[in-house]
Amino acid sequence: MRFLDWIKSLFSRPVSSPQIVGARAVEPTHQEMQTAMHRLNELAKTAILGEIGGSKPQKENRATSWWGGNFLGAQDEEVPVCNRSGQMMHPVLQIRVDELPEIPPAFEGLALINIWMDLQSSTFWGAENGNGFLVRTYTDVRNLVPLGGGYRESSDLPTFPVFWRETIAEKPSWEDMAGEVPTNVARASANDWFFSSKHSSDRYHELRSKYPVKIGGWPTWIQGSNWPKDAQFFFQVDSTDKGKMSLGDAGSFYIFKTSDSWVIRGDCY
Repeated sequence: MRFLDWIKSLFSRPVSSPQIVGARAVEPTHQEMQTAMHRLNELAKTAILGEIGGSKPQKENRATSWWGGNFLGAQDEEVPVCNRSGQMMHPVLQIRVDELPEIPPAFEGLALINIWMDLQSSTFWGAENGNGFLVRTYTDVRNLVPLGGGYRESSDLPTFPVFWRETIAEKPSWEDMAGEVPTNVARASANDWFFSSKHSSDRYHELRSKYPVKIGGWPTWIQGSNWPKDAQFFFQVDSTDKGKMSLGDAGSFYIFKTSDSWVIRGDCY
């Protein structure tokens, strides 16, 4: 079974809203609502949105952000091989950090980030680095050399430059937010303060549907929060027709950094 078909079957459970159980709900006070809204604004983070293609590529310039190939690597590195399958991985996304309009704190000190994937894997979803996917980082682009296929040398994924188009303020998902607000607010049936906040504007949803690569911000979970323990969120890739990546039913994958490794999570409808 190809890994994309396996992902879809894995996440076929129905979507459900988070439930908070316990004592009967009590109407939150005005002060509690103000506390919740203030905390929401505090937790909002900047997300940087990337477009796959959209402008003329510099085909010979590997020292930029790319989708599907044209990667760089260290002189002693080879194309990575999946620890579990033994298959060679494919270049998926290269991020040149100094091209970002704003550098998230987690990216400080990094110059280039690459993610490779075993496109045939059925075991990597929810895995650690090296099992079905691999993240490599570099602190300097100097002395890096071409690694893997060049511009459109592979039919597995198209090769496009990635352009960083927009920055937006992004709120956490409700499941990541509910523990941050007063209990009476979390239990209340009225939730417009959250789902209709300024961070849920029409422009936000329009941009998120237009640009499939997102750096920073929060993971936009589909079926519920699945945050790895003691991990920091780095970036997200959504299913993309142009990039020829269909992650289950309109799904996404999320890359997290732990203290000593990288972790991937996936989600779809």
